[in-house]
Amino acid sequence: MMEKRTKKKQVIRVKLQSIEAAEEFINGNGLAVLFISSPGCSVCEALLPRMEEMLQKYPNVQLGYIDAGEVQEVTGRFLAFGAPTILVFDEGKEQIREGRFIRMEDFEAKLEKLISFH
Repeated sequence: MMEKRTKKKQVIRVKLQSIEAAEEFINGNGLAVLFISSPGCSVCEALLPRMEEMLQKYPNVQLGYIDAGEVQEVTGRFLAFGAPTILVFDEGKEQIREGRFIRMEDFEAKLEKLISFH
């Protein structure tokens, strides 16, 4: 008997290198996750791959990544004064904000609730 395999969505992390690119990413995708990190953030380094893995279940959610060390204006624009900061936008409007110590289970529950309204 042949095992049926379901094809997982390949999450592509889009590296955003300017505020303009971040704005375009947010406004160009229905559901967009913006992951803001900073240099030397070990939590960020551990969390980003887990975020990519989790988002494979949600084909309509896009992931953008921006490094506050490279794009310093990002902290002021998105009020992201701690790393990591994860923002979820729906049609360009911020709906979810998580920062610093993020429990993936709680984040996913909030994301699923937001997706259920679509």
